[in-house]
Amino acid sequence: MAANLPRLRAGRLLLEVQGMQRKWESYIVALVGTDITNLTLCYYKDAADKLPTGMIHLHSASVDLMEEVFCVITLEQTWYLCADTPHDAEEWVDLICTTLEAAAMDAPFPSHADPPASSNIGDGGSRRRRLSSHITTSTVQEIQSRDMSTRVDEFLEMYVRSDEADIRSQAARGALSWSCLRNITWRLWLGCLPMDAPLGEWVDITTRHRRRYDQLRAKHVPRGLCGHDEDSKGLPVVIYDEASSFLTNDLDDHPTEKRSEDEVAHMIWKDVRRTRCTMQFFQNDRIQRTLLHVLLVYAAEHPTISYNQGMGELLAVLVYLLHVERWSSPSPDVAEVSNDDESEDSYVHVDMVDVDTTNVLDATGLLQMRPFAAIKATCTTNCKHAVATLLATLMDDRFLEHDAFALFEQVMERMAPMFCPHATSCDRRGEFSPRRDDSSLLQAQCDHIHNVLLRRVDPVLAAHVHSFHIPPEVYLLRWLRLLLAREFPMYQVWVIWDSIFGLSPTDFAFVDMLCVAMLHDSRMLLLAQDDTTGLLHALKELGGSHSKLVESARKMHTQHQLDALYEHFQQR
Repeated sequence: MAANLPRLRAGRLLLEVQGMQRKWESYIVALVGTDITNLTLCYYKDAADKLPTGMIHLHSASVDLMEEVFCVITLEQTWYLCADTPHDAEEWVDLICTTLEAAAMDAPFPSHADPPASSNIGDGGSRRRRLSSHITTSTVQEIQSRDMSTRVDEFLEMYVRSDEADIRSQAARGALSWSCLRNITWRLWLGCLPMDAPLGEWVDITTRHRRRYDQLRAKHVPRGLCGHDEDSKGLPVVIYDEASSFLTNDLDDHPTEKRSEDEVAHMIWKDVRRTRCTMQFFQNDRIQRTLLHVLLVYAAEHPTISYNQGMGELLAVLVYLLHVERWSSPSPDVAEVSNDDESEDSYVHVDMVDVDTTNVLDATGLLQMRPFAAIKATCTTNCKHAVATLLATLMDDRFLEHDAFALFEQVMERMAPMFCPHATSCDRRGEFSPRRDDSSLLQAQCDHIHNVLLRRVDPVLAAHVHSFHIPPEVYLLRWLRLLLAREFPMYQVWVIWDSIFGLSPTDFAFVDMLCVAMLHDSRMLLLAQDDTTGLLHALKELGGSHSKLVESARKMHTQHQLDALYEHFQQR
C-alpha cells in the first residue's frame, strides 16, 4: 500500500480537482515509492489521514514546469499542482524527475528526506537538476514498448512535416526527450545518412555501412573474439579476461607491431570493463563485446588516432541510445499501422503542424523526398507501411554494433583533435586541415574558452579563477574530450548532445559554450572558494541542471553570433 511506502518528500500544494467545475483545493502531497512500479504522488486532505484521498501513479509520466504551477502528465490524465513559489515548484519537479531517471537507470533513489529549503549553490548543499518546461522524462521500458503505429506517426511528424531548422532548434531545447527516433536524427546530423539523400535511399546506405563494418570486423578482430555459439542466435557467449591473448595467432612477424596491437587491445579491454560499470546494462557480456569490437576496429582503421582513454565513454552513450530505441522485431507486421492522421500517438514534443487534408502523400512520394521536407500532407496507408518497413531496417537490433560503429566513426571525425597529436581535424569553419601539435591546439582551445568566452560572459569569475594560476586544461580537458558525458546521467547527456550535434554538427563547437555555461551557472560556488584546493574540488564536482546548462549555453551562443556579426559589419 502507498501508505507504507517510504516518503521522498511531502508538503502542502494546491491540486486542481475535477467536478462540476474544476477548482483548486489544498492537499498534503507526498512523493512515495521504492521503484518505478510503485512510484506515486499521494495526496491527503489532512496531515493526520492514514489513507490518501487519491494517487497519481508516475510510471511513464512526464513533468512540465510553468512558474509556480507544474503538471504531471500520465497515461490517464494531466494533473496540475501549484506550489507557494516558483522555487518550491522547481524543487518538486527536480525531485520527481531525478527519481524517475534513477528508476529508469536502476539507480538508488534520492535520499528519503525533504530537500533543503535553500538551493543556493554556494551553501554546500546538494546540487539539483532543474527541469525546464521543454524537457520530459521517459523510462526505457516505455520507449521500447511503443507500438509501430506510434513510431510511424513520430517519423512522419519529424522527418516529413517539420523543417530542419525547427527540429534543430527544438532539439536544443529538449524536445527529443520523449523521442524514440533520436538516433536517426543523430545519423542525419553526423552524416551517416546524408541530408540530401531521399528517404528511399536510406536502406541501401545503411546496408552498405553494415556490410563495411562486417568486412572490417572480419579483418581486424581476431576470430577468438568473434566466437559465437550455434544456439546463441549470433550473440557472443563469453567475454575473455585478456582480449590481447587472442591477437598472437593473427599477427605477422613484426615484434614491434605485435606489442603495439597487444597493448592497444589490452588497454581497450581494461577500459571496457570499467565503462559505466554502475549500470547493469554495461556489465552484460554481449554489450562489453560490442564495445570491444567497435573500439578495436576503429583503432585498426584509424592507426594515427588508434585508441585513447575516454573513447569508450563516447561510444557507450551511442550504444545505450541504440539499445533503448531498438526495434526488436526485424519483420514488422505492417497491418498494425494505423491510418488515422488525427492520432496523437506521437510522443515527440515538436511543435504541432496543421495537416493539409487535401494534399495526399503516397509511398512513392515519400521515398522520393528528402528529410525535413515540411510537407503538411495526409499520408496514405501504403505511405505509412513504407515508413514502417524503413524503420524496421534502420532500427534492427541485430545491427546495433554496426550502427554504433557508424555513429562513433562520425563522432570521432570531429573529436580526433582531442585525442591524437597528428589527426586530421575539422576546424571551426568546417574545413579539413592537418593538425598541429596536439597539446598546443588543445591548450589554445582551453585558453580561448577561459580567456575569451568566459571573460566576455563573466569577467569577475574569469579573473577569480585566473588568480589561482590553474591552467584551464586542468578542468576543461575532461569536459571537452567526453562532451560532458561523465558529468550527467545518461538521459541528460543525450539532451546535451542533442544541442551539440544540432547546433554545431561539423565541429561540435557548441561544447565550448557549454563549458562556459558550466562555470557561469556555478559562479557563486566558485567565487566562494578562497584556496586552490577548494577551487579544484569545486571545479571537479560541477554538474547541476542539464536543462539550465543547455539553455544558458544557447543564449550565450546566440549572443556570441550576434557580436560576431556586429564586428563583421563594423569592419566593412
